[in-house]
Amino acid sequence: MADAMETLKGILGDDAEDKIKSVMGSLSAGGTDNNSLEYVMQMKDIMSKLANDRNDPRSNLLMSLKPYMRSSRQKSIDNAVRLLNLTKLTEIMRMK
Repeated sequence: MADAMETLKGILGDDAEDKIKSVMGSLSAGGTDNNSLEYVMQMKDIMSKLANDRNDPRSNLLMSLKPYMRSSRQKSIDNAVRLLNLTKLTEIMRMK
């Protein structure tokens, strides 16, 4: 579950924790309990699928090349891996 949280933080960007807290706050503040519970369960399913898909050969290749690149390219590699994670998230969301 910790890996899934790190993946989510990577996808959401620098202020990921604030965004997550905001969503959780809005879930607890409004709406019915059934809707909130259903939303949390869907998020749990998505996070578990993201955690199980850690062996993406494209991401593994980029991460293996990262130590050999200059710092500006390393940042580009990080952005590319985040983008790949985002595409995985959209694929998972389409299945729902």
